[in-house]
Amino acid sequence: MQKDLGEAVLQVQPPNNEYKTRLIHIFDVFNEGIFHLDTKGLLTFYNPDFYVQFGIHSPTIHISAWYALVHPDDQVLLIDRVNEHIDTLEQRILNQYRVKKTDGDYLWIEGCAVSLTEKSETYVVGSHRDISDKKRMETYLKEAAFYDDSSALFNLRKLLLDLDLLVQSPDNNFSVIYIRIHELQSYLIEYGTDLLKNVITNVKSAAKVFPPEHATLYRVSLDTYAILFRNSVSHTSLRMMCAQFVLRYQTCMAQQNTLFANGMSLGIYPDCDQLESEEILSIAFRTCAFASEQSQSQIELYEGYTRQKVDRYFYIESGLKSALRNKSLSVKYQPIIETTTGKVSSFEALVRWHSKDYGNIYPDEFIPVAENKGLIVELGYQVFEKACQFINHYNVTNQASARVNVNVSVLQLLNSNFPDEMLRITSESGLNPASIILELTETVILDEHKYALQQINRLSSLGFLLSLDDFGAGFSSIHSFFDLPFDQIKIDRYFSMKTMKNGNSCQFLEFLIELCRKEQISVVIEGIENNEMLHQFYAMGASHLQGYWFAKPLSIAAAMNYNPSDVMEMPVSSNCGRCQPLPSISQSTE
Repeated sequence: MQKDLGEAVLQVQPPNNEYKTRLIHIFDVFNEGIFHLDTKGLLTFYNPDFYVQFGIHSPTIHISAWYALVHPDDQVLLIDRVNEHIDTLEQRILNQYRVKKTDGDYLWIEGCAVSLTEKSETYVVGSHRDISDKKRMETYLKEAAFYDDSSALFNLRKLLLDLDLLVQSPDNNFSVIYIRIHELQSYLIEYGTDLLKNVITNVKSAAKVFPPEHATLYRVSLDTYAILFRNSVSHTSLRMMCAQFVLRYQTCMAQQNTLFANGMSLGIYPDCDQLESEEILSIAFRTCAFASEQSQSQIELYEGYTRQKVDRYFYIESGLKSALRNKSLSVKYQPIIETTTGKVSSFEALVRWHSKDYGNIYPDEFIPVAENKGLIVELGYQVFEKACQFINHYNVTNQASARVNVNVSVLQLLNSNFPDEMLRITSESGLNPASIILELTETVILDEHKYALQQINRLSSLGFLLSLDDFGAGFSSIHSFFDLPFDQIKIDRYFSMKTMKNGNSCQFLEFLIELCRKEQISVVIEGIENNEMLHQFYAMGASHLQGYWFAKPLSIAAAMNYNPSDVMEMPVSSNCGRCQPLPSISQSTE
């Protein structure tokens, strides 16, 4: 049976020449060429029609003539691969390269070949396949991956790739400029995509101030762009070009009668170090963010003192998270003295942070970062918990009834759980809310946060005492102050110092102290720095005094043993008649 089948197969096979012709036709249909290469370098083509497009009309040419048609960028690699392949028997190899056609264009082909030996003769057989369509698709996909659809600009991926290439060449000198349009996302919600189109058009127009042979514009995200400057240029020139960029962008927006989305910040990383591309871009971004959040200028260069400030600013952001996680922030306590008794009425809890890398980091540096990055609520709870533990220990040890003043941010008030959480911490510390004075800034009044005002009333109903901090530092409203359940007002130290020299300020403060006395609100004068200030504000009837004249913020150990009698160089009375001390803790809880 098998023998009969074999005979039948032999009967239907065409003659050798006809079989060869049909096989060549099959390769023609699939747009492929087949070849043979011998040890003399003679290249024979078995379907010459495929090779006519390259100007080859002979069925046999020398391999050097084929190499001459190959794109210069591909020649060396192809020659090396062919020479290696001849000595590697029965191993299939693939090469992709470009070959020049008669019309001057290049065709991408893929060569597939294998080296064989027969009768002691080594030769190579293989095929050439047109892969131009595949390469065009790859190019399209690659370009699509590197372009931003909305702007037709290069995107973040392309920027990172270009930075990688520049970093790999140590001789290259380049700078990165990071650009952020202020509040663009908020404006887009109201004004839609037409605004976005205007912004993109105007950014592209403004970027023309940079020499095009050296500068490339990228769109990094919805509201951020970057410029890669491939040339050595002075830092002054970079700053000037950036200033021209801002001016041109804002002029274009104004010409379109667009009065919003015209603010921007620029961070310049000049003469970039040999770092990873992501780190280079991160430095430029951080410099831009620093220009936006901390600088009065729209433009900042990552150099010199600014470089130190940028590094410190962003260390604070990352380091603060770690400090909160490890609960490594400390609290110091500055005494507040009651003028009628000369004794400590309260301590203000002041958070402190010491970093191994940057030393002492001050509250006016890290508190705004905590507020901007959503860390202020956790920071506030940690400070409050330590303050409660301290004042409980102080009162028990000294058989006293002092209170503790704790600063509260408006952002803490906007947290719905804040009053209940404060009450929980107070109770677990063995205190009642009357031992706590919560200091609020005047922004609570000025901004009229409705929910924050509700939280203030809730805290008051729970028994906490409330103090308006830094009165006189801004645009405080006396009328609004008396509408809220405040028990205390603290006069800002700068206003206190002004009162010592300015008669009008002095009269205003006397009026305010008298008004607070009638409303049974205590008045704390901050910034007492000498004996003259002590006498003047005592004579004016201020109920409480605070400042370096009494003590700087103290460690727990120093605060536990603090005695103000050494600096109260005046007789004190049970009540001068004008002072309005806070009620005792027992009175507050009745």
